[in-house]
Amino acid sequence: MLFLPLLDRGWRVPALPRSRAHYLIWAALLVAGLVLLAWRPSAMPFAVSTLLMAAIPEEWFFRGYFMTRLGNGLKANVIASVLFCLMHGLTRGWTAAALVFAPSLLYGWLYQRTRDLPLLVLVHALSNLVYILFLAGMVATWAPDLR
Repeated sequence: MLFLPLLDRGWRVPALPRSRAHYLIWAALLVAGLVLLAWRPSAMPFAVSTLLMAAIPEEWFFRGYFMTRLGNGLKANVIASVLFCLMHGLTRGWTAAALVFAPSLLYGWLYQRTRDLPLLVLVHALSNLVYILFLAGMVATWAPDLR
């Protein structure tokens, strides 16, 4: 499913915006990621794997391809988010699916506003990193089915 954009000859990656605010947001997110990794260097393997195996392919498909094909409204965001949750439910369990719905809506909203796929990849990877560093232990206490 994640390689579907490669088969669709009519789809193109949207052009990146070039405003000053755009670069400030990028810089802030990069600094936040570096601070997190400096604070806990043992998270580096997870950070790299979540970037390559989750954030890039998921944002490539769900926002860059699927939402682009559905349109630019709330309906497109909700449909893409439900599909995003379904994929997480089938691979990580239904608690994980419930936990990713709100972030997925946020990613969709941000993509609809910026059309910046690399920015979404960075936000997604940082979200996963923050979850692992700060929230995973707490969630495991009330959701033991979360793998």
